[in-house]
Amino acid sequence: MAIKDGKTLEILLNGVDMSASRDVKNGKHFVTLELICPRTAVASKSAVKAFKFWNGTLNCALIPWVNKIYFKEAVEFRFGLYVRISECVTTAYVESFLRYVVGSAFGIGGDALEKYLGGYQGDLATLPMDYAKKKLTATKDIRIIAEGAIDLLPSDLEDASEIEIPLCTLKDEFKVEHSTRSKDTTTTRKLFRAAGTVIGKARVQMNTLK
Repeated sequence: MAIKDGKTLEILLNGVDMSASRDVKNGKHFVTLELICPRTAVASKSAVKAFKFWNGTLNCALIPWVNKIYFKEAVEFRFGLYVRISECVTTAYVESFLRYVVGSAFGIGGDALEKYLGGYQGDLATLPMDYAKKKLTATKDIRIIAEGAIDLLPSDLEDASEIEIPLCTLKDEFKVEHSTRSKDTTTTRKLFRAAGTVIGKARVQMNTLK
């Protein structure tokens, strides 16, 4: 069915560059994409995946399509896209996160989850959901280290468009300095980076489906 004043989009993550951030470690970080008001009567849609970063960057060029696809969604009129990057998480936590969300969503408990998760071993886990941000912090206070957003119109997009979204800090960051005079040591906190400072970018691919 044709979409009035809109398009059907395939939305994938192409990569993330956060090499300027002190908080991005070599390891897995959750990357959440959230569509804001993609169409009438839909407030938001979210999906979260865990990717392995290296030297502050993520390049999805060699990652299979099935592992970097976030949405196939219809969009109408103006809509928004949020990107959120979490602190580094362990493989064990990725597994427990999946178990928690699958169990909560479907009322499945204990060993019954194994047949759904299949003994997760990979570097990437994916689970679409409508409340990714709430679920992300449900079992542990996982810190979001950067986020960014962009407003778009369907007419802004070509058949295949790569969108760059600046990623910013959420809180002021401080560095601690120690100085010693005689026998006295003084410790001071100085503002290192103000909240809202751009520290990277996410590259999101939007392909129009025909």
